[in-house]
Amino acid sequence: MWPARPDLPGALELGPAARALLFCPHEMLRPWLTLAPLLLATALSAGDASAAETSIELGEVAVPPASSGVDHAALKTAAEGELRGVDAKKLRVLRKKRAVLVSMAIIGSTPSPFACSVNAVLRDARTGTMLAVIEGRARSEGDASPEVRTRVLRAAVHNAVSQIPEALAGN
Repeated sequence: MWPARPDLPGALELGPAARALLFCPHEMLRPWLTLAPLLLATALSAGDASAAETSIELGEVAVPPASSGVDHAALKTAAEGELRGVDAKKLRVLRKKRAVLVSMAIIGSTPSPFACSVNAVLRDARTGTMLAVIEGRARSEGDASPEVRTRVLRAAVHNAVSQIPEALAGN
């Protein structure tokens, strides 16, 4: 659209508002120029909220059976350490934003060769709904010294915790 020229026959005379828009096209963009930074800030801040809002924390840790030869503190320490190491990038694929509690328990062990099975129960922290039960196992060859028992326990806990992102992705 060209500016009206009164010297041409049949030309329309434009009002001041129309003339301002024709000669200053940025006037049409002024509302958008005001809103653009706000829209951009909103889009950037909402970019990856699911990763920030999905949290995994340790809930209950059951006292291990005396026959396992592993103490409660070792199980709790192993669980806390492994949960801190859960890869946040793998949690970004989750469809639901939720806080998850993980409860740990030794469900079985054998003395020689030492073997250990651990259950991790995943629950929704808000509702208490059970989301998954994961089993982790590990075993050793040779003697079952306290140090070896602790290593096997940590390996079983690692095995269970490494399955958490996949288990949550299915819920």
